[in-house]
Amino acid sequence: MKIAMIAEHANPLPAHRGEPACPASLHVCAVSRQLAKRGHKVTVYVRRSAPDQPEGRTRMARGVSVSYLDAGPARVLDETEHAEHTGLFGTALSTLLAEDAPDVLHAIGWTSGLAALHAQAHGERDRSGAPIVQTFHSLNASEQRSGLAHRPDRARMETILASRADHVLVNSTDQQGELARLGVPRHQVSVVPFGVDSDHFSVEGSASAEPWNTRREERPRLISVTSLTEAGGAERLVEAMVRLPEAELLLVSSTEDRSVALDENARRIELLAKEAGVDDRVHLTGPVERKELPRLLRSADVYVSAASYDPYGGAVLEAMACGLPVVATATGAVPGAVLHRTSGVLMRFGRPDEVARSVRAVLNTPTMSTAYGIAAVDRARSRFTWQRIAVETEIAYERSRPTQAGRAAAEEEDTELLLSGASN
Repeated sequence: MKIAMIAEHANPLPAHRGEPACPASLHVCAVSRQLAKRGHKVTVYVRRSAPDQPEGRTRMARGVSVSYLDAGPARVLDETEHAEHTGLFGTALSTLLAEDAPDVLHAIGWTSGLAALHAQAHGERDRSGAPIVQTFHSLNASEQRSGLAHRPDRARMETILASRADHVLVNSTDQQGELARLGVPRHQVSVVPFGVDSDHFSVEGSASAEPWNTRREERPRLISVTSLTEAGGAERLVEAMVRLPEAELLLVSSTEDRSVALDENARRIELLAKEAGVDDRVHLTGPVERKELPRLLRSADVYVSAASYDPYGGAVLEAMACGLPVVATATGAVPGAVLHRTSGVLMRFGRPDEVARSVRAVLNTPTMSTAYGIAAVDRARSRFTWQRIAVETEIAYERSRPTQAGRAAAEEEDTELLLSGASN
């Protein structure tokens, strides 16, 4: 099968090279490689975000290539700018798809979905076009329920895209429920969660002692890989450390920007830790290379998260694969990953007192902590390997194929309205 994976703002090459990358890029990288191993040919179409990115296609792995499309300035865009250049991206995409027609279009994210519709509308009118599979890593409707910002234009586009796609993939049953409330039939939506490289993230291997002030026997170690923004929950973790005087915490920034010293959020967290009197037990570090992250996770005793919303659950899965019991807020994709009281503890709100109470319950019961860690490894390896995620994605491709010949392509004028609405 020839697969056109449209990932306008999720270049998989940094993740392929082992560099810090956003979860969407990790997903595109891992799934495309696994699909290629299953005999498919995958071309990933991304927007050119740097002037030195090559022309034409770049081979990423056997059976996988990356094609850069010019659409707007050759720099990384702010999230608020994403939709502005999607029309140009879709036009460039339609030209390339006409030259190399795929069997399926797989759009990653809502702007990529708009580009897929745009490209399909500008394709040859005498052909039905390849089916469109739409992946939503997050939905604004779900984000709103978790207290994040309401983005009405994006929410409207996601609803339209979900109804127009031949099949929809989401990370969690939470998002499947949101789409059902928006009128999208459940049989048209598949829950295909985020995955983990269980060969790389495993209990086997060495641990890193460098970030910690004390030995593990002297002080329990908590670790969290998270955004340092308010939604990431780092402030609540710092406040929880006041109630956990026996432990120390390492916060690993999940941003792609390595310059934590210039990060305003990092400075805010450090100031909070100092004011709370826990700065000697709370450590911040920038994003960690993928090859070093397992060693860091294995050096901790408990993985903890107080995020307001976690649509991916990727960091939780990586910690589970390394044998860590998890204490996390039951939000987004996390409840699908962590089995409460089996592989960890799920919290309702992630308030500082709730975090402290849950962490202490795990630390004070070594037998339970060990059992959680064993169950976490087993669950990560049995349910969330990228190999399995690729198989489930492949099944979704098959489901997206038209049940009868002559499925009409999206009307060009409707797509133009969608694009104009997204950029306003």
